Amino acid sequence: MRIYERPRGPLLCCLYRAIHEGQQYILKDILPGDFQYNLDLQKLVDSAHIRRFIDSIPDRHMFVFPFLQYDLQSVNTAAIPPSAKKMILRDALAGLPGLHDKNIYHTDIKPSNIMMDTFKQSDGTLEFMNVQITDLEDAFVVPPNSRGLGKRLSGNQFWRSPEAWARGAQNTPADIFSFGIVAIYVWLDRMIFYSDEANKAEDPSDMILRRHVSYFLNDIDDFHGFIEYHGGENDPFVSRFGGLLMSFSTEDKREPWAVWQPVDPQFKDLICRMTCLDPRRRITARKALQHPWFNEEGGR
Repeated sequence: MRIYERPRGPLLCCLYRAIHEGQQYILKDILPGDFQYNLDLQKLVDSAHIRRFIDSIPDRHMFVFPFLQYDLQSVNTAAIPPSAKKMILRDALAGLPGLHDKNIYHTDIKPSNIMMDTFKQSDGTLEFMNVQITDLEDAFVVPPNSRGLGKRLSGNQFWRSPEAWARGAQNTPADIFSFGIVAIYVWLDRMIFYSDEANKAEDPSDMILRRHVSYFLNDIDDFHGFIEYHGGENDPFVSRFGGLLMSFSTEDKREPWAVWQPVDPQFKDLICRMTCLDPRRRITARKALQHPWFNEEGGR
């Protein structure tokens, strides 16, 4: 059964749900020119929290994946208990070292690319399991000694890192920034870069980037590092970013993330470390998993 389709140039790539001997599977079209690259990339990955193919159909340029019930975009995050939210985020984050240790940049971390199964406890409460990061088809193996992927607008606009907006050098820290925005969405039930106006706009970039500046520009050293990372003050994106900062109106200004209330201070600290404007200052996935927030009890 076809459940999704997306044009990729002249081709139509589809997603199918299939059943074999009582088990459900997902079959996914892969662009013919990308099939071998994706096959080799998937073989590099070894993590329980990354959905890998379990079979392939080379003559159809298809991968076969295990079926997962829900993605984070399709569930009501407001109805999930804090303890379950934290478990989902911890398990999803645990998938990133399995990519980043192999120099794999996912490029498209967002709620719909984090999936899971559910089961009911004896008391009827819903629990989550098999949390996995999915959709490695746009992932990129960063060559050794390379700054990363460049000249590409990677990822979804509402979860994209500043360097991806810049079409600048993108590496595994870009996934960390996107994951931080996903974590805010899961924990606080807020898509902080989303607005109806931006969603309808032909070019929403300025509206979204103003929110990047408002929420995450808290440290002048971080901003100077951001400028240096992108090649200095004469870089077109740096000039644009600075122009947005200088042209803020009262309506544009939003409360910086670091002073949001009421938000758990440990959670704020974790997100601040994930969303530095300078990618070189962001926490790694492995270190983020050791952050005290994942070990503390309590709510928001």
